[in-house]
Amino acid sequence: MRILKKQELVQTENKVKETYRYILKENHGSSDFQDAKVKETISNKIFELANVNNVAITLYDLQGKIITSSRPQKENLSSAFLQKLLKTKSIVKEQETATPKNSILYSSWSYLNYQNKPIAIISTETTANKSSWYYHFKILVKQHFLAIIFLLILSGYAAWYISKGITKKIAHISKTLQKTNVEYLETPIEYSDRDEIKPLVDSYNIMLEKLQEQTSILARTEREEAWRDMARQIAHEINNPLTPLKLSVQNFQRKYNPEDENNEEKVRNLTQVVVNQIDIISSITKAFSDFAKMPVNNDSLIDVVKTVKYAVDIFPDHIIEFSTNAEEIYYKIDNIYLTRVITNVVKNGIQAIHHQDKKVKVEIENLQDRFFIKIQDNGSGISEENKDKVFEKKFTTKSTGMGLGLFMVKKIIEDYEGKIWFESIEDEGTTFFIEFLKKY
Repeated sequence: MRILKKQELVQTENKVKETYRYILKENHGSSDFQDAKVKETISNKIFELANVNNVAITLYDLQGKIITSSRPQKENLSSAFLQKLLKTKSIVKEQETATPKNSILYSSWSYLNYQNKPIAIISTETTANKSSWYYHFKILVKQHFLAIIFLLILSGYAAWYISKGITKKIAHISKTLQKTNVEYLETPIEYSDRDEIKPLVDSYNIMLEKLQEQTSILARTEREEAWRDMARQIAHEINNPLTPLKLSVQNFQRKYNPEDENNEEKVRNLTQVVVNQIDIISSITKAFSDFAKMPVNNDSLIDVVKTVKYAVDIFPDHIIEFSTNAEEIYYKIDNIYLTRVITNVVKNGIQAIHHQDKKVKVEIENLQDRFFIKIQDNGSGISEENKDKVFEKKFTTKSTGMGLGLFMVKKIIEDYEGKIWFESIEDEGTTFFIEFLKKY
């Protein structure tokens, strides 16, 4: 809008120049502004021109002195300004004014030529309110209203036509993408048009091929990993009873005395322990032959005190300390599962002890509505960073461990609605607590 205002001011100035040239011509071509008749004529005409064009007009001689002006209190032009005007031939300025508020003063200076010679300097001034810019804009819109409406309609129709074609193509692609899952990976998108959507379709088809390859590799890897897990689990479960069984036999052999009167009873106890552990191994191997399943629950009402006692008897008696505050505690649970739980935790406790004075205390505490099995070792304890990982699958701190023992122990206990947790102090030891609620 400011550019339009400046152009408008220059056009007005040119009209004023034409008027003055006409006045000079009518006065027999005299360009002497000091002539009384000429000066009177242009002085009278300057107010008329100012009112008609709504501008302020000032006429200067070539030395910058005012000849006449439609606005009082005008100053002569400085020599510096005259030098600048001589170089540029025309000067247009704009500046904000304090009065009236929010208005801009536009000023223009240029030479008034007559018969191809500069005879004076003419200046025109006008003010414009900033809010009038909106008015000028409305005028511009009104002048070109029909053209603008036509262009809007044309562009809207073109956009609709183009988008309609693209939308159909995208809808087709969208239906194909909705079917993209493991069952439809072999169905690429068929697209023959060579437009902006073609690279997208090609990228999708390439991604589909890679996804097919990755899915095949993943399925094969999952099958292999499942068999590895199964093999590790079976090996771990079989190893659990074998290790203490070996220790028990070695301990008996070391302490065997042919002249001991209690040999018959010791052999009977050893035999019972060995048979019990062999039954566990037999159940595991049988389950493995039935598509690698772990033993199915065979719950019965058993004496927990007796079962735990048999489970710890296979470990060296100089390591194990067993105590109970009840002679009998009957609970419905699989005897083999409970034996595996105790064997796992005790074995882990022994392995956590790295000094010679190994001690593992197994205690049964019977209460009115529940009973606890506490297994305490004097080992190295569990570090803070590993406490949250103890019951995770595949977590182990041993170089030879599979990381399945305590994970399976927790699962067995929770299957019987029990709880297991531990308290541990580094370099002092760990105590595992197993809790079962009595069911009446």
